[in-house]
Amino acid sequence: MQQVDAIDVAEPETAPRVEECLLESPVSQPRHPAVVEVSQRRDAVPRLRRLAAIALSILAAVQFVGAYLYLEFPYLDVNLWERGYAPLPFQTRLLLAPLYRWVDTAPWSVHFASKLARNNYFFPRGVTPALVLEFVVGVACVLFSGWVATRLYQAGSRKRLLGPFVFPLFLVLATVLYIVHTVQNFRYVYDMPSLAAFACGFYLIYFRKPVLWFVLLFAVATLNRETTLLLLPFWAISESLASEGRLSVRGLLRWRVLLVAGPLLVFWVLWHHIVFGIFKTNASEYYPRFLFNLRCFARLRYWPQLACAFGFLWPFLMLYWREVRDRQLRAWLLVLPVWYAFMFQWAILTETRVFGELLPLLAPVAVIIAEELLSARVLRLAAQDTAPALPREMGRGGWTERVLEENHPPTVVAASR
Repeated sequence: MQQVDAIDVAEPETAPRVEECLLESPVSQPRHPAVVEVSQRRDAVPRLRRLAAIALSILAAVQFVGAYLYLEFPYLDVNLWERGYAPLPFQTRLLLAPLYRWVDTAPWSVHFASKLARNNYFFPRGVTPALVLEFVVGVACVLFSGWVATRLYQAGSRKRLLGPFVFPLFLVLATVLYIVHTVQNFRYVYDMPSLAAFACGFYLIYFRKPVLWFVLLFAVATLNRETTLLLLPFWAISESLASEGRLSVRGLLRWRVLLVAGPLLVFWVLWHHIVFGIFKTNASEYYPRFLFNLRCFARLRYWPQLACAFGFLWPFLMLYWREVRDRQLRAWLLVLPVWYAFMFQWAILTETRVFGELLPLLAPVAVIIAEELLSARVLRLAAQDTAPALPREMGRGGWTERVLEENHPPTVVAASR
């Protein structure tokens, strides 16, 4: 796949404002107090907007996590999990278990939770120290993951027109995948940390951070949840693009890829062999889900929630994936069928939370696609508005396309198609 060259859209020439002329005066000249005031006022507006956006994002994250904890049922008994007696495979996801056990027994956290529990209006079901910790961790993970989604958009978008909409769309998709359920209304204490781990992985891979950072992230995050195995295809694809300039089998099998992915895969297998051996006497719910998922497809009442995979975006991504001009993000979309197949075998598809780790990728890609489609539509409408009063032939080779070819470079015409 070839990457379409970026489009340079020249800004229309306009007469400079008086304030701009004054601000561009030589440094040696004394600056009038009015000029200084104008400069400070212009600098303060973007800063205030940024602070307002940050504050609103924090409030939105708090609202989302609060609703998530209140509406979803905790399937995992945290007390059993903290002490090593939870069923498999849940007990193997033990990265944060020591922290939760410490918080549940610390006098200060017990006292703080008991004070919160007195407010029956906000906490009608009571509050435990573990729930307070889950809330704090959840807010931090959501904010970090939303920030990564915004950074991926800024790096992958050619126009950056819809940046303010990335985090809101991220929260909407998170609400769809983690909260809006008719069945399987469950939550787990390791879900939000797993979301943040994948967001961190996407950031390290996309921005070509040192490979040691990715190795350390993979090793730590694997202790939280085994889905880290699916980070390896993203990393291998990016390495192939960086070395070959395109996605190829040869690039995926380079010695650098095998030298890193091979040991990480061995570590993943050994860790799960060891941890399953440690807790082999625990009850187990670890078995393939392929037949169960097939039976769900045979029942009409499950179809709405099954269609919720990838936040209902899968038809959108299938139809318009070519609109993603960033080669790395576009190539990453090839992992989505692999993800779905993996979850079809080992997860319950109606538990749409199993697609939640992909949100830092899905949100920016969806905004980029919408941005490209919107830009092409605006170009077509602008060409129609500048037309003479003649019969308009629509379609390929018609009047609209001739106007585009006469007034815009070839790359703009290609984008409008």
